[in-house]
Amino acid sequence: GVIVAADVARARPSMAEVAHSLPQVDVPGQGRAMTSMEKAVSHAMTASLTLPTFNVTVNINTAALTAAAKAKKVSVTVAIAKACSVAMEKFPRMNWAYQPVDKLVERTNHDFGVAVMSNDGGLVVPILHGIEKKPLDALQSDWTGLVERARVRKLAPSEYANPTFTISNMGMLGVSHFTAIPTPGISAILAIAANGPQGTPFTITGDHRVLNGADVALYLVTLKQTIEAPEAWLGAGGAAAASVAAPVATSAPVSPIPEGNWDIPVVVVGGGPGGEDCARDLADHGIKVMMVNNEPFPGGECLWRGCIPSKAWRAAADTIRNRAHDAEMGVDGTNTPALNWAQVEKHRRWVQSSRGEMALKADKGMKIDVREGFGEFIDAHTLKITPVEGEPYAVSFGAAVIATGAPAFVPPIPGARENLANGGVVTSDTIWNLATPPKKLGIVGGGVIGVEMAQIFRDFGTEVLMLERHDRILAEIEEEIGKVLIASLEKEITVVTGADIKEATGKPGAMKLRYANKDGVESTFDCDIVLMATGKRPDTSKLNLDKVGVELDGAAIKVNTRGQTSVPHIYAVGDVVGGFMLAHTAATQGRVAADNLLGHASEYDQDRDCGVTFSRPQAGFVGLSVAQAKAKGIDAVEAKMPMSIDAKAMITGETEGMIKLVADKATGRIIGVHYLADHTDTLIGTGVMMVAGEMTLNQVARAIFPHPTQTELFGELARRLLNRLRRTAKK
Repeated sequence: GVIVAADVARARPSMAEVAHSLPQVDVPGQGRAMTSMEKAVSHAMTASLTLPTFNVTVNINTAALTAAAKAKKVSVTVAIAKACSVAMEKFPRMNWAYQPVDKLVERTNHDFGVAVMSNDGGLVVPILHGIEKKPLDALQSDWTGLVERARVRKLAPSEYANPTFTISNMGMLGVSHFTAIPTPGISAILAIAANGPQGTPFTITGDHRVLNGADVALYLVTLKQTIEAPEAWLGAGGAAAASVAAPVATSAPVSPIPEGNWDIPVVVVGGGPGGEDCARDLADHGIKVMMVNNEPFPGGECLWRGCIPSKAWRAAADTIRNRAHDAEMGVDGTNTPALNWAQVEKHRRWVQSSRGEMALKADKGMKIDVREGFGEFIDAHTLKITPVEGEPYAVSFGAAVIATGAPAFVPPIPGARENLANGGVVTSDTIWNLATPPKKLGIVGGGVIGVEMAQIFRDFGTEVLMLERHDRILAEIEEEIGKVLIASLEKEITVVTGADIKEATGKPGAMKLRYANKDGVESTFDCDIVLMATGKRPDTSKLNLDKVGVELDGAAIKVNTRGQTSVPHIYAVGDVVGGFMLAHTAATQGRVAADNLLGHASEYDQDRDCGVTFSRPQAGFVGLSVAQAKAKGIDAVEAKMPMSIDAKAMITGETEGMIKLVADKATGRIIGVHYLADHTDTLIGTGVMMVAGEMTLNQVARAIFPHPTQTELFGELARRLLNRLRRTAKK
């Protein structure tokens, strides 16, 4: 006859039967009887084979939670368990269990089993009871006792029986990824692996009879937000709050392009590195994309007013500077070069126009719909475009990416803004109109732009004064590197830190820059022009963001690590979001936004970013300094080597500076590289690969670097740091 549901139910074996009915294999040798705990584990694991399970993984940045746990004086394990409980309040089903036959136990008590390695090498899973109602200090007290008893296998049955959720952390063993096995009685087990390039993998294996994929995915997203923003649920006194209080958005669910009858699926506002890379990635994947740019050619500030033209000037300055050392190399008669300003400018403009034309040709070849004009939002899915010629028109879109950059900022110094119009005061946006290099140049600002321009013009023969209101220049680079660089700069230019700039008055060719030093002594510097190198500040006033609900953080657009604004289908990348205002940062953020619009979870990680200051020697950084790492709760160590001991540097006479290597003491992973060297711009790529690839000291120490090259220093640094750590471990 026909088989009905009742027949299947009658034929279904019990869990106990399953545990003993699997095929038995004869194994030679004299076996011993299992202990009661070993027997329980064996039966539970065998029974787990009958569970219909699935896996979901997210990558989580645990640095903030690690630092918070350290501040609260609790273990990271306890903090993670509490975070799991806090997130579970929004998804209580994660704590339920299947009960034979066809019943669900809806548990509200959070009794989490957490795997611990015993002294004999096995795994024991003690239970932290009542996590949902206990503060962190009480949980830490419970956990300390549980771990002590677990390591010697002295747990009472009540301390390991009937968990409601289980956590297994093998990250400390260096395991890159694994899935754990749930046992009957729980519906989910969390597996935590070692930190990787995208963060720490958190993988949940779920029982499909209780949970579905969406349940687990949404829970993991909430757990990610909870862990990455611990300040939202850790009270000032150290106890966790009762529930999640809208964690600060550092990430969000992937938000692909909304479906709809749009004129264009994605519109990108801005044609700099961030906007262009985003548009190209989308076009590469077959997405129709429009790029609205307020200039005839793409490239943004980097190509037309920043990275490229300044490096063209730097190349000319380097040629002059290098001639001063020719005699040391045995080459005479070359130490009196003359600057041909017209040729310098001709070469600069050729590089810019060539690259602009190449970029536009490539964009159009990729079928990107490039529009010249200004974009402003009418509503959340409509952009008004005002072309250079013709009438404004509207375009509907599914998703938008804002990449409008940030103009140079001029502080309210008396006379500064007034003299912008006549050219007595210039910025990094307007300095490119010089007819000749000034004989005397005053610079306000000791950041990257100020330092680069100061040395460039000094090499061109200009007398330079640089004023910085803070106590040090280049505050963004590693402190010791900065101190050594300023000592080098002061041999050539006048640097005044702690300066109070009073006014910038006069006219082009006859400017007066009045200031007071840190002791209050006033001086006046007579110069041809004043360069305001006081950074950049986003200006979104013409975008009408208030009409679509996009939130700002000061002047910058507020985004999460995926580039999403407060309106999920509108992204923002590059200088307009603040942070590192660098071309490669913008390009990376543009590609991250494209990934997420394509449905692939991707995040920008500032802790792996890099930068170069094109001074001589060049300063550079990749990743974290020791101070930055320790602020994030990482026990970091460093080693440094001067360029003066490197064979290639000695050969070329480029012995000024040093290289530093920063590593996580616990794992040996390289988390930062810092440079002061003549060829940092080429050496830094090695550091980028070490940090991005999460290479360890041991890997770099064993790598084969060619001789004689300056890259040999990386291997030597790794070996020195490894030896130091070994000596320290023996004490």
